[in-house]
Amino acid sequence: MTAIPRTQLGSTGISVSRFILGAGGIGGVAAVTGPGIGLDEEQGGALVDHALEVGITVIDTADVYAGGASERILGGWRARHAEADLLIETKAGMTPNGPDLSPGRLRGKLESARRTLGRVDLFLPHAVDPGTPWSESLPVLSEAVDQGLIRAYGLSNVTEADLTDALETADRLGIRRPQLIQNRYSLIARGDEAGVLPLARAESIGYTPYSPLAAGLLAGRYSDGEQPGHGSRLSTQAPTLTALSGQEVLEKVRRFNQVAQRSGLAPAALALAWLLNQPGVTAPIVGPSKPSHWDAVTASVTVPWTGSLDQAVEEAFADD
Repeated sequence: MTAIPRTQLGSTGISVSRFILGAGGIGGVAAVTGPGIGLDEEQGGALVDHALEVGITVIDTADVYAGGASERILGGWRARHAEADLLIETKAGMTPNGPDLSPGRLRGKLESARRTLGRVDLFLPHAVDPGTPWSESLPVLSEAVDQGLIRAYGLSNVTEADLTDALETADRLGIRRPQLIQNRYSLIARGDEAGVLPLARAESIGYTPYSPLAAGLLAGRYSDGEQPGHGSRLSTQAPTLTALSGQEVLEKVRRFNQVAQRSGLAPAALALAWLLNQPGVTAPIVGPSKPSHWDAVTASVTVPWTGSLDQAVEEAFADD
């Protein structure tokens, strides 16, 4: 079994695996719940067990995943495996009325997460709150690190302007800076290449992208007209589902699948290998739901990344 290597999480001094286990599929799929959606407690526990076996050292969740079930199931697993070498990362701030990063709510959510999960190592606001300036929310997060409640904090779903503002605010206030970013990034969603990724690299900030396979679109599924079934990850992700209606995107994915076939790789393994070799990418977040899904994850870390392979992938996604 291929062991997933480790790397440093930005300038935190924390060693992490090159992949992070996303727990958005435990108890449901992200915020979506219901019959036939996501993994139950037993399946979720088995997923975490296998992640540890292949070398995963970080698991990511959020208070809104499966209405809180993801955190509760992980908390129960951790109570039974207190000795496990696994960092716990969670996010908070999303409400039915939009993001809320008010200081009191952030403190309460962190306290609740630590109680449910047993501990929290990495903590992130789930999204930017237009109603709460960084000058109010960041001191709460910096203070949590100072008090030993968490090891580091980060930001999620931010633009370059958001990140710049947060860094400048932290510096002006003389408090700890955010040290990791969690944004959507894949061969299909590449908006961060213009600003967020270069800024993260320049400031030694860890970058941990989510949805690296575009909810399965880069895993060899859907490009032949197959529609996402009930409970599938793609059926719950409107941005990626919208991409399916565009023939231009599907044609690029078909070309990419051909590159993977010529290279003797599964499309998912090639997509993950591409991501691992992008400058500034620390550790993509993956959420396998079946044992076979791990094959692509472990295979990706052994792919010899060459200039010709990189060029072939880029040409597959070039605009016609």
